Amino acid sequence: MDNSIKITIGVIIILVLVVIKVVYDEKKYMEKLTSRLKRTWGQPTRQEYSEVIWKNIKYYHENTAGENDIDDITWNDLELDRVYEKINHTRTSVGEEYLYAMLHKPCTDSEELAERERVIELMADNEEERLKLQIAFSQMGKPGKISVYEYMNSVKDINAPNRLKHILSGILFLISGALCFVWPSVMIIVFVAVVVHNIFSYYKDKSLIEPYIQLFGFIVRTVAQSRDIVDLKISGLEDYMDRLDKSVKSFKKFCKHSSLIAGGQMGGDLLDSLMDYVRMLVHIDIIKMCTMVSEAKKLNEELFNIYEVIGFLDSMISICSYRESLENWCIPEFDNKNIGIGAKNLYHPLIAKPVKNSISVEKSVLLTGSNASGKSTFIKTVAINAIFAQTINTVLADSYKTCFYYIYSSMALRDDLENSESYYIVEIRSLQRILDKVKESKVPVLCFIDEVLRGTNTLERIASSSEILAYLAGKGAMCFAATHDIELTNMLKKYYVNYHFEEHVDEEDVLFDYRLREGAANTRNAIKLLNMIGYDKVITYNAEKQARDFLKSGLWKETE
Repeated sequence: MDNSIKITIGVIIILVLVVIKVVYDEKKYMEKLTSRLKRTWGQPTRQEYSEVIWKNIKYYHENTAGENDIDDITWNDLELDRVYEKINHTRTSVGEEYLYAMLHKPCTDSEELAERERVIELMADNEEERLKLQIAFSQMGKPGKISVYEYMNSVKDINAPNRLKHILSGILFLISGALCFVWPSVMIIVFVAVVVHNIFSYYKDKSLIEPYIQLFGFIVRTVAQSRDIVDLKISGLEDYMDRLDKSVKSFKKFCKHSSLIAGGQMGGDLLDSLMDYVRMLVHIDIIKMCTMVSEAKKLNEELFNIYEVIGFLDSMISICSYRESLENWCIPEFDNKNIGIGAKNLYHPLIAKPVKNSISVEKSVLLTGSNASGKSTFIKTVAINAIFAQTINTVLADSYKTCFYYIYSSMALRDDLENSESYYIVEIRSLQRILDKVKESKVPVLCFIDEVLRGTNTLERIASSSEILAYLAGKGAMCFAATHDIELTNMLKKYYVNYHFEEHVDEEDVLFDYRLREGAANTRNAIKLLNMIGYDKVITYNAEKQARDFLKSGLWKETE
């Protein structure tokens, strides 16, 4: 056997071994990825949220928000960023951006919620198909440094160089180079001049498009990964696969020869270095980039269709995974004939060992009770689950029946020092937005108010808050209001049903059971608490006497 045959056989063996190693590594990688996906099912996919990550997650919502979305006041009142962290089980940046936006958009269409539920249940019942999608999504990943929506949205702002100029530069280089063999004495000088011109004009225009090379590379990879998802042919998701397939196919011209815009760094391997010189002299990457810019602008709608399909599917899998982490949950039942809420064993998503409460009401609710007894937590529980019902079609309860609402709150307010506004001004502005919505909305408003007008004196607070709360309920809103003003429980009997929380105070401690009870609060423990923690007996005795005298006469006496 001669040496050439031995070398050939050796090369073939090496190539076969390389192929075997690549196949083996890919198989092991997929086995590890599948194992990790199974192991982490039911768990959030992000452990830390930096300021940059939050900025990127929020960008899609902030640029597509509608007038009926959950507004910033309500979102912050309910600490929904923390709630989102619990729900975010997505595998892609697109998915987590889409899920964040979806939580802001209470749905009022039963068919849309039914479709979400169908996909969620499909993923829950078909682990093998779900894992295929999760693997594909995991390979897309979460870059973290960018908002995918912002990245895609920037395509429309790209200004490409003059394509014809660069085509002519390339042609001029080839012609002058060829003519050097015919009239070398003249054309070599011309050729050198063309080379200098092409290099100079190349770097001048390349600097303009350099920032977008990474963007277009990202789009090419997203299209390729979307094509892989289409190839999975998952039963039950045909409509989504067809939408994705149509959009992917529309990028055929965009992606063709996209490798021409790669590189740009000198000092790589021999082929890369050679291609860098080719790019400088004939401008093939700039020419291709100009074509891609033109195509991308025409395909803007298709690009965002890919975004929405991937975001939706990843979000539905996330909701399916979140349900797996819950102790119990239910699918909400909607009845738009009557306003009201009926919930059995409702609980808060951020409390580790929550006390569950049940309620069934067809009109607004007034909550009374002392500080820390559970009023604010309860109305937040109802509010968060109302949003869950109309977004992720999941409620943290044994059963839940309601109608569709637009949802607002006015709770965790504070002075606006930047605009020199007092707490009271901030509060009445917050309440005004709810009053305005109630007047204009054809969909009932569900609102949550904690301590109405706490920023002003008792007389005006009771007078004004009674009228505000009566107005809301009278205009068809479903309102949950927490108050310390017991007077309101009698003043608002026509519009509000009374519920309360209470506590037990002994000589050494105060005990809360956080149980919702029917009727208005009838205990007064604030003065007892002063006594319990060691206030001077003179203070507590006189305070008790003042309270007793006021209840008898309705007048406050001058302190002695």
